[in-house]
Formats: sequence, structure tokens, C-alpha cells
Amino acid sequence: MKDLFLKKDCAKITPKEVEKYTADMINVMDTHDVNHDGKFEMSELANYLKLEENFLDKIIKQKIITSKHVKDILSHYDSNESDTIEGPEMHAFVGDIARHLGLKLSLSVIQSGIDRVKEKVGTDTVGTTAIKILLAEESVKELQKSFTG
Repeated sequence: MKDLFLKKDCAKITPKEVEKYTADMINVMDTHDVNHDGKFEMSELANYLKLEENFLDKIIKQKIITSKHVKDILSHYDSNESDTIEGPEMHAFVGDIARHLGLKLSLSVIQSGIDRVKEKVGTDTVGTTAIKILLAEESVKELQKSFTG
């Protein structure tokens, strides 16, 4: 779809191109709209977007969180450059933790994870120290229990 809209002169878009992109979108909906309601729910969208590599996977698998890892994590998730992960950034961060744990994403799973993260770090934001605490091996295992339990 992006290719279609990036054309500078929309008047040059052919009916054939519109048909192709429409067919592609229908295919995406048929394949990923699990409950066939014609809408993408958060879990369906998350599973569709799963094609992108989970940023945290490689870091968590190393089992030791270095200062460079923390800097990379903040750089990846902290879109407003506040040096903390908060609000919508927290959804992405917790979603990647849940995906790392092999959980099927849903709004309730992500909200449960956010609640547990806030409880663990004692604040609504995640900064440098909290990242190290949350991604330590024993904390990830503890988070898995709270996501599923």
C-alpha cells in the first residue's frame, strides 16, 4: 500500500494498481483476521507485525544486561527522548517482553505486564536502573509467571 501512496502524482495511479493493492489488503485480512470480524484487534495486528524481529530477544538471551544494552534499549523504545520508557513506549516494551516469553499478545496480557512492571519498579516510567532490574534473568522468569498467572 505504501508504494501506492508514495507516488507523487496520485492521478497516475492506474485502476490495475488499485486492484492489486486491494487484493493484497484482502489477503492480509483473510490471513490475519482470526475471528473474521473485518477488523484487526491488537492481538491480530501484533501477530501480523511479528514479522519484525523482536528487539529484546537478542539482549535477553545474553542474560547479562550491560550499559550498552540499556542505552540501545532506551534508543529503541524512548521515542520522545526523555530517558525513560513511558506511556505508549511502555506498551511496545512490555509487548516485546511478552513476545520474548512466547505469549500471544492481547490488550489484557500487555496491561497485566505493564501493571507488573510498574509494581516491580515502583513508578510509571522505566529508566536505566529499572531496565537492568527488569531484564535480569530472574526478573524475566518472574514476569513470565505474572503474565500467565
